[in-house]
Amino acid sequence: MPSILMAQLPVPENIGDHHPRAYGNEMSREELHHLIKNEDCARQIVEGTKDKLAKYLKYTEEEPDWLYSRLQMYWNSKATDVYIRGGVFDHAEGEAPVPTVKFPGTRDHTTNYSRPPLEDIKPYMDDPKGLYYINKETGEMEWTSIVSTSRNLESINRDILKISRDAAFMYWFTQEEKYARLAYGVLDTYLKGLYYRNEPIDLSHGHHQTLVGLTSFEVIQEHHVAEVTEAYDFLYGYVKQNHPENLKLYSDALKKWADQIIKNGVSFNNWNLFQAGHVSRIALVLENDSEYDDGKGAQYYLDQIMNQTSVRQWSMTKLVEHGYDPETGIWNESPGYSLTVLNDFIHFAEFFDHNFDIDFIEEVPVLKKAVKNSVQYLFPNGFKVGFGDGHYSKIDPDPTLYMIENARKFDKPEEEIYFTKMLKTFFDKEVYSGEFVGRNIQDLFAEDPLKVSDTIRAGKMNDFISPLFYAQNTSWLVQRSGEGRNSLMISQIGSLGNHMHSNGIAMELYGKGMPLAPEMGHGSSYFSIEYAEYYTQFPAHNTVIVNGRSKYPEMKSNHPFRLNSNYPDSGEQQGILPGYTFSDVSFLEPETSSDQRRLMGIIETENGGYYIDVFRSKQNNGNDIKHEYFYHNLGQSIEIQTADGGELNMQPTSKMAFGDGDLMAYDYMWDKNSVQTVNDLKGKFTFDLEDRIVNMNFWAKGDSNREIFSAKGPKSTAFRHGPIPEKYNDLPVPTLVIRQNGQAWTQPFVVIYEPAENNTSGIKKVDYFGEAEKVGIHVTSVSDREDFILSNISKEDIFKYEDMSLKGTYGIVSRKGGDFTLFLGNGSEITSGDYGIKTIHSNGAASLSKIDNTFFFSSDVPVKLTMFSKKELKNPIFVDDAGNTYKGEYNKDTKQIIFDLPVLPYQQIKISTD
Repeated sequence: MPSILMAQLPVPENIGDHHPRAYGNEMSREELHHLIKNEDCARQIVEGTKDKLAKYLKYTEEEPDWLYSRLQMYWNSKATDVYIRGGVFDHAEGEAPVPTVKFPGTRDHTTNYSRPPLEDIKPYMDDPKGLYYINKETGEMEWTSIVSTSRNLESINRDILKISRDAAFMYWFTQEEKYARLAYGVLDTYLKGLYYRNEPIDLSHGHHQTLVGLTSFEVIQEHHVAEVTEAYDFLYGYVKQNHPENLKLYSDALKKWADQIIKNGVSFNNWNLFQAGHVSRIALVLENDSEYDDGKGAQYYLDQIMNQTSVRQWSMTKLVEHGYDPETGIWNESPGYSLTVLNDFIHFAEFFDHNFDIDFIEEVPVLKKAVKNSVQYLFPNGFKVGFGDGHYSKIDPDPTLYMIENARKFDKPEEEIYFTKMLKTFFDKEVYSGEFVGRNIQDLFAEDPLKVSDTIRAGKMNDFISPLFYAQNTSWLVQRSGEGRNSLMISQIGSLGNHMHSNGIAMELYGKGMPLAPEMGHGSSYFSIEYAEYYTQFPAHNTVIVNGRSKYPEMKSNHPFRLNSNYPDSGEQQGILPGYTFSDVSFLEPETSSDQRRLMGIIETENGGYYIDVFRSKQNNGNDIKHEYFYHNLGQSIEIQTADGGELNMQPTSKMAFGDGDLMAYDYMWDKNSVQTVNDLKGKFTFDLEDRIVNMNFWAKGDSNREIFSAKGPKSTAFRHGPIPEKYNDLPVPTLVIRQNGQAWTQPFVVIYEPAENNTSGIKKVDYFGEAEKVGIHVTSVSDREDFILSNISKEDIFKYEDMSLKGTYGIVSRKGGDFTLFLGNGSEITSGDYGIKTIHSNGAASLSKIDNTFFFSSDVPVKLTMFSKKELKNPIFVDDAGNTYKGEYNKDTKQIIFDLPVLPYQQIKISTD
């Protein structure tokens, strides 16, 4: 894989001597007055801020310390040193000259206590009994330990700091000192309390010592930085005039905070950017390096995050080279985290653009590709795929909006056209209306609302995504076909990168507007028992489990699949055979040392189409006790019967259980029923949405030593706000399990899936042929179209059936009336009836179609195209769409016309003879 070579990133020589500048270097009262005069939304923000502060001004008129006394501080003990034991608070000790900032109870956010409103918080609360919070069960306030309240005190402090920031803003805007007094009491108390606090110590000497911040168990959760730096920035003039003796202590406290954030954390993932974001906020409100005796000012901290690398805080250059695939622009984490990182990088681009007129996109050009390919994550319904620690959600328009803004500012007209078209294709009009839409103070200082060109029109989704897309650095592959309601999509995932699960070769299937075969998300939280035992484990995924024991480390995982072959090429949009995709991937399951190989494909038909899944699995030492094919599908029910419509006498079973030697995850399933059968099967999942019924029909090849299970599994926590109605989010997930006792390599799992609606089907019948490593599937549609799918492990063995043959690992013969398609997915030869394709030098892909007496052809390697003719034909000619001619020869012995053809994109062709 090529690397991303980057030079040192620029850092501004002069940060300026003006305040405020937290929201840009041109913040002015005059401009804000003008904006308020012309934009009702801006006026409402200011008036709303004034109204929110009114009651706190009233409280502090009567009690000057009313607000800051409710900060969660070590008011009495004035502790300097905090001790934790892993992710749990242990105790605090030491004594500072002033009250210090209190540390929260746990790293996990779950708690049976909720924080009271500010009015009900005891002032100067620092009692050996703990904290006086609300018991969620009783609704009453009571004393409880800090540990039992989780992170509630962080929330309280942040809300108070937001009030301080808002008051500081109103002071700067109105110059009314009542606002300054309200803001100053909080800011002064907090920053002094931070200055005298030391880094927490982990008594267990574990991983948490490398994560902890001054005010939170994770340096990335130091979100208070935003409010503190903004309040400091707006209040700087007041402090300099009235309390100049405090400025050094305040700046030292901020630098101490920044140093701690740089010292700890995680360097190789989204943490690095969260940390850099916090540090950049601090850097922007500090003065130039030359103003400080230690030389650590704005430039120093900006350079630290941009160009310097330490163990837990990498430079932007190193982070980009580590995390982004230079070919695809995909970040090596699960989708939600990948797109969060992209948003953060784009915010850095805006930061450098708006503050220093530096084009960060040109400095880090892979970001352009990352924005372009962000839409590859999307299902046809506009929601992103959900693998790993993910959720089904829309993507943020901000990166695309900024790319238009960047292109316009730095004179890149072609990019402005591309990203404007992309914006209008994937996002609602209000996103680019050009109107001022403000929700908070920061919006008052944003760049002028972006007004996109009216002359650039939206495109189609397929203009920006590709039928197949593969990101090697996340072991993720997508196949797509069709448009609109009948569109199909497969998302396959290994386990490579961060926030990944222990899932082998897993997959999601899309149909009829939703991810019907979904991912399950991460449970209630990363720290929950169900996250560790179920949601991150093989049985929660659509995959195959060996001997009930398949498992490897989740979260930061290094277990990718290997891509053996695929069609079309990743990212290719033009010149490819429509309606056919496939992938063939291999995986070494490390726990049982098992080889696994999964072939998946899409065939598009008049009724939409269907999915092909052939999953082979075997243990390398031959100790094949069982291989289990897991498939989860949305819905309320699953029905299974024999292929000819016969009933299966499924009975309740206690199998698939931890007590039987399986993974703990098996115990999370219930209502288990099973039957032993050698029969071919068919069935359907039913999802009754009231206004329509969505089905996933399936057909499964039978085999000896096979047992079929149905069960219910825990809900998918990947659904929150769409793409299904929220009232269905908590439904258990019906699950199909096919157990092969013994190896499943020459007795593989062979399944056809068809999304459908209202209990209909476009498939009349599914039959099977072949044996051992050769798998053949014969699908007959209700339109009488026939698809013969041929799959083989070996590239060299010839797989023959009726008048068809394949030398390769994947091929399809489709027929309807006089029309046909001959598709060599990967191999050296495919034949059917009177036609054949044979590669000349190497394995590859090629196709020949006849549709309404018109021929179409494609090849990605040079091939010999053969046509059978009993009659000797002279001067056979193959003419491509560009008018190029290729003369053929007639072989009297084989009675074939043979054309030697080069690589040709999919196109209409003509074949003629004298």
